[in-house]
Amino acid sequence: MSIALLLDNATKKYANRIALEDDTRSFSYNDFINRVDRFGQALLACGLKPGETIACLTNNSIELVEFDATAARFGFVRTMLNARGSRADHEYCLNFASAKALLFEEKMLEHVSVMRDQLEHVDLFICVGGKAAWALNYEELLDKAKSKRPNEAPVSSDVHSIYFTSGTTGRPKGVMLTHSNWIHIISTHLMDVNPRIAQDDVSLLCAPITHATGSLVMPHLARGAQLKILDQFNPERVAEICMNRNITSSFMAPTMVQLLMQHMNKNSKDKLSFHSLLYGGASFPVDRLGEALEMFGPVLGQLYGQWEAPVGFTVLQPQDHVAALNSGNSRLLHSCGRAITFADVDIMDDGGNLLQPGQTGEIVTKGGNVMLGYLNNEEATSEIREGSWQRTGDIGEIDSDGFVYITDRKKDMIVTGGNNVYPRQVEEVIYENKEIEEACVIGIPDKLWGETVHLVAVRKPESLVTEDAIIDWSRERLPTDRRIRSVEFVDTLPKSNYGKILRKDIRDSVRSRMNKN
Repeated sequence: MSIALLLDNATKKYANRIALEDDTRSFSYNDFINRVDRFGQALLACGLKPGETIACLTNNSIELVEFDATAARFGFVRTMLNARGSRADHEYCLNFASAKALLFEEKMLEHVSVMRDQLEHVDLFICVGGKAAWALNYEELLDKAKSKRPNEAPVSSDVHSIYFTSGTTGRPKGVMLTHSNWIHIISTHLMDVNPRIAQDDVSLLCAPITHATGSLVMPHLARGAQLKILDQFNPERVAEICMNRNITSSFMAPTMVQLLMQHMNKNSKDKLSFHSLLYGGASFPVDRLGEALEMFGPVLGQLYGQWEAPVGFTVLQPQDHVAALNSGNSRLLHSCGRAITFADVDIMDDGGNLLQPGQTGEIVTKGGNVMLGYLNNEEATSEIREGSWQRTGDIGEIDSDGFVYITDRKKDMIVTGGNNVYPRQVEEVIYENKEIEEACVIGIPDKLWGETVHLVAVRKPESLVTEDAIIDWSRERLPTDRRIRSVEFVDTLPKSNYGKILRKDIRDSVRSRMNKN
């Protein structure tokens, strides 16, 4: 089996149906596969070889989906970078992955121009919507190429993609996923997550395709559905599209769902066509889930996973949401669901022993969902492997019915609006401020965002810097998801005997005071 076969079969069955649509264009399945084959042949003509890495730096677009399909069809290893990331992150990831080609959008021209001399392996730059003396234009490149399928399809054991996920130190690690991993992802969507996908469906891709939303692409194409692509999430615009364009499925972070609801009224429900609205990346405030179900109907499903075991190895099904609300069992709404059909999930202690239902330990998983490993980092891979099991770094428990509950994190990751933020990444920037002596970044609960970034800091002697001044200063230096939303100054930070700042003690203290207020 291969994704190339999936694309071939979809084109044969649904040749003249619309596959992709944005605000100004639409392409049939025939158009789509022709463009994919031309792009693949163009890359080969430029000297790229199957097995080499190609990279993409763009917001949601038709070209991003074409890039994804081309890599899978022609056997290139692809990495899709977060367009909101920093230049330093982009440079590191491109060099570490040994990317030979970079596809980027026109508004990234200056960004790429500045960093291109630092890129050690990229010698082919392709710009969507523009060009430069050093960068080819995407459409011009396609126009010169023939629409010809590759001579050979990748095999299931070949590396399909590299996803970068930061560790607690902030240094990105490259998660290697194979074609077999992606067949597993596609099968999971069609069996467990959204088995109702059909050719009359329209899936709205409004969250970043470079993240979990990208897992919706191939399952929908396999069934002849249409993908409506938005370059970014705007709740007012998304609300209008959902009510007027027969949108049947989508994936959003809980924050996005709540913002979307703010732009709908009680009569909006009659205009909606959803049969699947997936969320993940953060927990959904239980007190707002009832409102969401009333607005969208019994269509909400939660996915839990990570790039090391994508994209979801547990699912809280729509019927689970409804049953919990109807029975008054609100605890079930704190669950991230039960194991998918072809993955095993359990709880393990630090010694590698599996625990009984109700006991707390580290969530582990095994099956076709588990990554090949971290790129060029066998040590980090072995650290999370326990035989055939893979550790997640999340602490939780499983009840007697198989529902998984995440109770804490081994790592200090902050999940805000569905995005993962590591305190060290923010602290390294904060320490550039000459007014700050010591800093500790934690996540504090927020009904809309899940968590927000909170700074507890010690000012330097005689400094009179204010909380607002630090927030304004950091806004200019940090990506949106890492921005500090609140600050408090203290005289000292608690430390261990070895001088290490006790982040957990600080987090517990701040949250305790919040609960009392």
